Amino acid sequence: MRKITGLLLLLLPLLFTACMTPPPPQEDKPVEYPMLGKQFTVALLEFNNKTKYGARRLSDSAGEILTTEMLRSGNFIMVERQKIEDIMAELELQLSGVTEADNAAQLGEMLNCQYMLVGSVSNFGVKVTGKDMIIAQQKIQTAECEVDIRVIDVETGGIIFSAYGKGKSETKSGSTFGLGATAGYDETMAGKVLRQAVSEAVLKLVNFFATK
Repeated sequence: MRKITGLLLLLLPLLFTACMTPPPPQEDKPVEYPMLGKQFTVALLEFNNKTKYGARRLSDSAGEILTTEMLRSGNFIMVERQKIEDIMAELELQLSGVTEADNAAQLGEMLNCQYMLVGSVSNFGVKVTGKDMIIAQQKIQTAECEVDIRVIDVETGGIIFSAYGKGKSETKSGSTFGLGATAGYDETMAGKVLRQAVSEAVLKLVNFFATK
């Protein structure tokens, strides 16, 4: 009896560790976009970060993901970023002046595009919660992101549509009697929620352009 009890005590941490070990993360499936049968030439003027997280790196990543997803949809031709910067510098034009009809028309003509986009990361946050079950602990990291993308008509300089997207990702780690999985901040979560949010917004953009 004592041998059995001792064996159970030895196995107990392993059993709890097995229970606390999170399942392998599931890969997010790419969003499937409807084909519109025609392509629109679009220029992404700027993607800024309005949050305190990630500074310029977050907005740069958002812009790259947006460009990738727009191209992947097969419905858009994206103007090269360097060309946009060179022409705006040539015109000595600030982003705040783009929405003026004359400036928008001139910029659109020089970029040879039909529409322009301005995006922003409006919300980003990571929170950590935990559970302490006497002999077992669990740590849960949750990241959330929200983006807004506005469409500017080059003829009028007016904002004719705004798309919103949201992403959320969660990772878990646990330990028992100090044994088991432990984890610091998972940086891949930022990329996951950003792509989720941008992809959701791009799907709304595609649906909008389907009316054009």
